[in-house]
Amino acid sequence: MAILRIIGLRSALAEMQWRRGLRAGLAVGVAMFVCYLLNQPMGWAALGGLEVIMVDNGGPYRSRLANILTVLVGGSLAVALGVVAGINLPIAIGVTFVFCFAATLARVMSQPFASSSVIVLVCYIVAVGSPPHTLAYASVSTLYFCLGGIWAAALCLLLWPADPFRPARLAIADVYATLAQLIQLLPSTPEPDSKRAFNELLARFRIRIETAHQALAATPARMTSRTVRARNLTVLSESADLLIARLLRLAELGAHDPRQPLPEIAGWLTASLAPIEPALRQRPVDSGAAFAPDGPVYLSIHRTLPRLEAALITPDEPATHIIAALRDALLSFETAYEAIRAIWTGAEPRRTPIAALDQPQPSESPAPRLLLETLQANFTLRSVMFRHALRLGAVVAVDVLITHFLRFNHQPLTHGYWIAMTSLIVLQPYTGETVRRSSERVVGTVAGAALASLLAAMIHTELSLLVVVSIGALFTVAVYAVDYAWYCFFLTPTIVLMTIPYLRDWHFAVVRIGMTGLGTLTAVLAMLLLWPEFESLQLPRLLARGAAADAAYLRAMTAFWQSAGHDPSRRIDAERILLAPARRLCGLAANDAEETLDRALLEHDLPLNSKRARTAQLNRAALIFTTYLRRLTQTITTVAAIGKPTANAAEHIAQLAARLEAVSHALEAHTVPHPAEEAAYSSVPDEQLRRIELQVSVLEHTAIELATTTQA
Repeated sequence: MAILRIIGLRSALAEMQWRRGLRAGLAVGVAMFVCYLLNQPMGWAALGGLEVIMVDNGGPYRSRLANILTVLVGGSLAVALGVVAGINLPIAIGVTFVFCFAATLARVMSQPFASSSVIVLVCYIVAVGSPPHTLAYASVSTLYFCLGGIWAAALCLLLWPADPFRPARLAIADVYATLAQLIQLLPSTPEPDSKRAFNELLARFRIRIETAHQALAATPARMTSRTVRARNLTVLSESADLLIARLLRLAELGAHDPRQPLPEIAGWLTASLAPIEPALRQRPVDSGAAFAPDGPVYLSIHRTLPRLEAALITPDEPATHIIAALRDALLSFETAYEAIRAIWTGAEPRRTPIAALDQPQPSESPAPRLLLETLQANFTLRSVMFRHALRLGAVVAVDVLITHFLRFNHQPLTHGYWIAMTSLIVLQPYTGETVRRSSERVVGTVAGAALASLLAAMIHTELSLLVVVSIGALFTVAVYAVDYAWYCFFLTPTIVLMTIPYLRDWHFAVVRIGMTGLGTLTAVLAMLLLWPEFESLQLPRLLARGAAADAAYLRAMTAFWQSAGHDPSRRIDAERILLAPARRLCGLAANDAEETLDRALLEHDLPLNSKRARTAQLNRAALIFTTYLRRLTQTITTVAAIGKPTANAAEHIAQLAARLEAVSHALEAHTVPHPAEEAAYSSVPDEQLRRIELQVSVLEHTAIELATTTQA
């Protein structure tokens, strides 16, 4: 039993995604069976089906379709380019370096590229290492890859959709259900019996929110911090925490002044909260359109709050604090509504406040410009991903060169792409992750190759091969995001048998072991010699850089307002000179922090990790921090474009920037920051600054959690 715990088998079996695995087995098996009936090669169709299944992490159809199309288009291009490039060794080396560099650097541009770049590169490496290298074979291979991928896409999107985020989504729905029960008890909290029930329910709320955090952390989706659904589920969890703080404040104020209309306050809170839980449990019919800024749910809370505030306007001090708490709750509801909409549409919220609907909006869509700015900001040796793209391109090109000179039984080595494929998968942006993956991949691959040798010696017919490969695909995808060593163990016999030159060729699996070791050695040497990065030392610094970048963006916003005036031509020049560079720095800092966090999210559950609980807590806090960095940048962008600062706005913005700079300094020095006092806001433009302040407050408290957990 102890051995099972050490190698991670028990946890892997408990967390295996059987539905996704069965879907993968069906996709690969059907693709191979059709090719078998047509007497056509089965390998490329099976590879296309497997790659599409692996990139589909569930969620809104929009984001899933984007991922699948990226794999289909990018994979088809990779297959065709790889087959043609393999005609000549110098061409193969040059094209390999350029293609690997471009595909890796593209990860900074968007989530579909980030999720699919490695899979696309796997297709290229298989193509460049698989003879024959002719235009006819390139056309046929690309066709079969596309057909297998299209069949898998139809299975994913139409016939058997999957949602790996469902447990986390339902856990957060339970959090909001408990919060609704707490709100119902708010009017009677001054009574002793009700106060006791309120406290018991509050304890249940804390248990449920921790359960939600655990469910979200355990969600088996690669590139978690870049997944729209994961980020917005995190936002919903934090919004619930903010709402419970405001609810406790309202209960405290109501206890001190029984004259306050707690039933009316509870009624408004209940009505505002009511749509959230059912929208989390099941996709809304309108896919969340009601939660948009011009939707009925959103408009309802803005129509009813002024009437409630009018009933609370008295010279008494408690009423002033209650109105402030209600306005804070309003902002939390707005944030939750945005997150609900993003979960079901797959698009990050880009909200325009109601007060600014009468303002002229820019006609140019910011998406292409932001993508180009992000790519431009990362096209420098200061970027972690740029250095990683150079390193990866060089390593894979060297592997192609090594493969050319290898021989087996005095014959050229066929299917030598395993060297480059191992280097590609093992090599990560940071040294620690590369070494960890190297050891896991070697252990899993050696054990898997031994199993592949045994199976290859036993399989006598193509139908038997088809069945075994389908079962291998099932287990490969089922453990894909659960345990990397077990993923390598099941992947090895699956791909070995999928691409085996001929039946009963057990030597091919033995050669696979040697090529895996050589590819691993190449990757580790490159990581140690070419810009070695140490992830454990990078994350606090990168989070600090993100906070500092947002602080600089706030100061640039003030300078933009002061210099732009009302002249449209001056606004364009001021945006280009002041806002665009600051926005690019924010994007670069957030990208680097998210890339680091992506690796850390896959590390916290290592079988021999003695600090697993603390690592998981750090990862959760870092996920919250990076999420709110992105949201803060978006809010500043909106306020800068439509805001009309009051006399005190510049002072408030300077205070917020100073608070972010204090957070940055604390993260750099590994000290605990001290949150500042909240400012008072009254006018409509100031209310938009209040939204920024709430996000800054979340970053401050998350930085405290990061510091205290690190020092524990």
